[in-house]
Amino acid sequence: MTNLITSTWNWWLFGALLLLVSLGAVGAALVPGSGSPADDSAQVEVPDGHSGGPSTLPPGTAVFADRESELGRILNAQPPAAGPRPLVCLVTGPPGSGKTELAVQAAHRLAVRYPSGQLFVGYRSNAPEAGRLLVEDALAALLAAVGAAAGTTQFDPRSMTSQWLNTANNRPFLIVLDDVNRADQVDPLLPGSPRSMVIVTSRTMLTGLDADVHIEVDALSEDGARSVVTAILRRGSRTVDDTVIDAVVAAQYRLPLTIRHIADRIVAERTPIALRAEPPIPVSSAGTEPMLAAIEALAPVDHLVFRRMALHPGPHVTAEIAAVLADVSLPEAEGALALLHEHGLILRPDPHGYGLHDLVRSLAHRECNLRDGTCAQARERLFTWAADQLVRANDGIHAPLHLGEPQATMNEEQALQWLHRYFEDLRSVARLAIDNAWPESWRLTAGLAYYMRVKKRNIHQAIGLNEAALRFAPASDEAGKAHCQAQLAALHRVSGEYGEALEQAEEATEAFIRLGDRCNQAYAAAEVGMNQYHLSHYTSARETMARAVELHQSEGQPRGTANGLGVLGLIKRATGNYREAREHLREALTLYRRIQNHRNEAWILIELGVIDRLTGKLRRAEARFNAALRINTRLQDGNGCAWARREIGILKRIRGQYDEARTLLEDALREFEALESQRNIADAEVELCSLHRALGETRTAFGYGEEALQRYERMRNRRGGAWTKIELGALDAVRGAFDLADSKFKEARRTYQEIGDPSGEARANLELGRLKLSRGQDAAARPYLVRARDLYTELGAPQAAEVRSLLDGE
Repeated sequence: MTNLITSTWNWWLFGALLLLVSLGAVGAALVPGSGSPADDSAQVEVPDGHSGGPSTLPPGTAVFADRESELGRILNAQPPAAGPRPLVCLVTGPPGSGKTELAVQAAHRLAVRYPSGQLFVGYRSNAPEAGRLLVEDALAALLAAVGAAAGTTQFDPRSMTSQWLNTANNRPFLIVLDDVNRADQVDPLLPGSPRSMVIVTSRTMLTGLDADVHIEVDALSEDGARSVVTAILRRGSRTVDDTVIDAVVAAQYRLPLTIRHIADRIVAERTPIALRAEPPIPVSSAGTEPMLAAIEALAPVDHLVFRRMALHPGPHVTAEIAAVLADVSLPEAEGALALLHEHGLILRPDPHGYGLHDLVRSLAHRECNLRDGTCAQARERLFTWAADQLVRANDGIHAPLHLGEPQATMNEEQALQWLHRYFEDLRSVARLAIDNAWPESWRLTAGLAYYMRVKKRNIHQAIGLNEAALRFAPASDEAGKAHCQAQLAALHRVSGEYGEALEQAEEATEAFIRLGDRCNQAYAAAEVGMNQYHLSHYTSARETMARAVELHQSEGQPRGTANGLGVLGLIKRATGNYREAREHLREALTLYRRIQNHRNEAWILIELGVIDRLTGKLRRAEARFNAALRINTRLQDGNGCAWARREIGILKRIRGQYDEARTLLEDALREFEALESQRNIADAEVELCSLHRALGETRTAFGYGEEALQRYERMRNRRGGAWTKIELGALDAVRGAFDLADSKFKEARRTYQEIGDPSGEARANLELGRLKLSRGQDAAARPYLVRARDLYTELGAPQAAEVRSLLDGE
C-alpha cells in the first residue's frame, strides 16, 4: 500500500514484507499443537464454514456473552478414554437460561472438528404434546440430513437405530439434541464411536444418561447482563441511560431470554421503556414480568395474534397460520408478527416462519385461556386451512387419490418444497386434530399419506395416523372412511401386507361406487388389482386393472391411466405375453412423459428393460436401466436407484462379471433394507443367492435363499416363493441332495402352473430336465425339456436355444 500511495516501487520493502509473512505462516505450521482441538479455547469468533458434511445447526445469535467458562468446558472436553461411545455433554438449566444458545454457539465453534456433519434435533419436549418429536422422528431427521433413507417402512426405533448406527459408523459427527427430558430420547441417537460428540440440553438432570461433562446454567452475572443489553442496543443504534440498565435490568433481570426481550423492546420502541425497580425480584426467578408488561401493552390485534400462536403445535407459525388462528386479515397477521418479533416476544428460528420459546408460549397459553376459553373454533380453522393446503399440495405432486378441487394451484417443485419445509407442522396439526377428535381428521392424514409413503418413507407412522382418523370419522362420513381405507391399502401394499391391503382396497372401492366418485373408484380398483397381482391372482388382477384403466380414461385421468397400463404390463409379463406387455408399458411411458412424471417414467423404463433381459436383448436392457438410474438419482429416489442397480447387477451376473454384480446387488439390498421394502429385499436376496451359487459359495447362497423364502411366505407371494424354491433346489443338486432338489422343482412347477406363469414353469421344467440328465435318466428328462423348449419358444426367450442343445445332446 505504501508503494501504491507514494507512486514509488520499493523492492526492498516489498521483499521484506513477503519474507515476514512467509516466516509467520511457516511458524504457525510448525508450532506444536497449533490448530489442534485441545488448543481451541473459548474464542468468540465462529468458523466461516462447516467443513464438508451437512449442517442443520440453527444460526447463533450475534450477541453472546458471560458464558466463556461454560463454553470453554464444552470446547475443551476430551473424548472418553475407552469404549465405542461418543463424547457426551449435558447442559441443564431453567427455561430461558440460554441452554440452547450455549449448545449452538459451541457447536458452531466445534464444527471443523466434526467434518462428517453437524446436526441439530429439537425434541420440543415442553411444547404441546402433538408438536413433540418422537424418537423415530428424530432418527428420521438424522438419516435424512446425512443423505440416508428418509425413513423406513416399519419406522420403529430399533430398526432405525440400527440404520443410523450403520450410517454414522466411525465417522466424526457433532449432534445437538435440544429440549430433552428423558435419557431414552438420547440413547438411540448416540453414534457408537469416540470420534463423535453429542451435546444435550435439558431442564433437569437425565437419569440414566452417562454424560462426560455436565454444565449447569442459570442467570447471567450482573456484568454479563449489562454487556448483553449494551451490545444489543449498540447494534440497534440505541443508547439508554446507564442508570436504567444498572438499577433495573442488570440488577433484577438476569435470565438471557428476559434480558434480550428488554433490549429488543428498547430498540423497537425508540423510547426508554418503563421498568419498575420495585419490588425487587430475585435474579434466579423466571423473570417474566417485563414480558408480561409488554404483552399487556400490545394493541388488540397484536395481542390476539400473540396468544393464538400458542395454539399451533408445530415449529413454524407463518403469517397464513397466524391469520387463520386469529381470524384476521393476512396483512394484519404479517404486521403483528413483525412487531412481536421486534419486541423480542417471538423468535425467528429460520426464514420459514416464527416460533415461541416454551417460556413465552406458557404466557401466551395463559392469556389464551383467560380471554378465549377453549379456542376450539380457532383450532378447527387451523385444521380446515391445513387440509385445504394439503389438497393443493397433493394436486401439485400428482397424488393419485383425488382429495378435492384446490382453491389455487402449485407446481410440483413448489408443492414438494412446501411439504418438505412444513412437514413437521402439518404432522403436528394432524396429531392435534386426532387428539381433539376432529371428525374430518381424515382430510389431514389422507393428505399427508402419499407424501409420507413416497418421499418420507415413514409408512408405519402414516398407517397409524390414518387408522386413528378412520376411528374418528363419523359413520355417516362414508367419503372420509373411503379415503382412509384407500390410503391404508396403498400403505399396507408397500409394506408387503398384501392381504390386509386387498381388504382395505375392496372396501374403499365399494364405498366410492356408492358415492358415485368414479375418479377415486378407479384409484381404489387399481389398488385391488395391484394387490391381486402381488398375490399371484393374475386373471383377477388383469380384469380388475382393465376396468380401472377404463374408468381413468373416462374421467380424463392420464396419471391413473398410465399407472393402470403399467400394472397391466407387469401382469402380461408375468403370464408370458411379452408382446402385449411391451405395448402396455410403452403406452404408459408415453403418458408419463407427456405429463412429465419422471419418477414413474423411470419405473416403466426398468420394466421394459426386464422384458429386454428376458428376451436376450441385454444391451438394450442395460441402456434402459442406466437411463432409469440417472432419473432416480436426479430425483433422489433411493428406492428407484436401488431397483435400477439390482437390475444392472443381474445383467452383470448373466455376463459373468461377478465382482461388479456383487457390489451392485449388495448395495441394492442395503438400500432396500434401509427402506424395509420387504418385496424388494426378498428379490435382492434371491439374486444374491443365484450369484453366490454361480461363484460356488453354496453356504452363503443358502443363507440368502432361506431368508428370501421366509419373506415371500410371510407376504403370501407365491410367485416369489416358487422362484426361490428353484434356486434352493439347484443348490440341493450341487450338494448331491437330488431328492430334495426334485421335490422343490416340482413344488415350484406346480405353483407356476396354478398361477399361470409360463416363464416360471419353463424354468422349473428346465431344472427338472437337467436334474434327470445329471443322474443319467435321459428318458425321464425328455418330457421336461420338451415342455421347457416349447414354453421358451412361445415366450421368445433365449433359453429355448439352450434347451434345444440339451435335447440334441441326449
